[in-house]
Amino acid sequence: MNLQPGAGYGFTSSGYGMSLDIGNPFPDDGVVSGHSFKIINVALRTSGGSTTVTYQVQSGTINNLVPKIDDYVSGTEVKLDRVTAGVANPPTGELASSNYDATTKTSYITLRAGAEIASPYAYPDPLVTSNQYPVIIGGNVAPTTPDDNVWGFLVIGTITVDSITTPTTFTVNQNVSGSLWADRIKINGMTARYYYARI
Repeated sequence: MNLQPGAGYGFTSSGYGMSLDIGNPFPDDGVVSGHSFKIINVALRTSGGSTTVTYQVQSGTINNLVPKIDDYVSGTEVKLDRVTAGVANPPTGELASSNYDATTKTSYITLRAGAEIASPYAYPDPLVTSNQYPVIIGGNVAPTTPDDNVWGFLVIGTITVDSITTPTTFTVNQNVSGSLWADRIKINGMTARYYYARI
């Protein structure tokens, strides 16, 4: 019998017999616990006399593409799996007062993706520099049916605050709990339809 040590178990063999130690079957691999597209590290940030809410989204994929997010630290859109020394990883999004529904005080953290604008019209557009590439956005309207021929929208979660202009508390609700596979179906003369499945 030939056994080698592996993740979560050890194996020893001697003239007195064999020993298989399974005391730690699921060792910590240093990965943040949770799931793809989980909204994490929601916090209040005060700067210049105004308070905003910052948040991060754990990396995930849609059709094997890692979406971008507008990172308020660098002021640019970066992929969720960006790892850069000296800055928050994953990147950090920010919600200003304009990102909330005035009545419900809710911001809809949404995955927006579009198809390529030229043949073969892949969905989502795999070109990272394209405006159609998947991106996480915070919006003040629940995109219940805003899908059109250009964009498909999926709310991955919401952040609700007690006050739009001076938030002191927040509540996070999660709608998506894993990476996604998406299909865009466009029939001549009809608005495109978007379908999502967790993988």
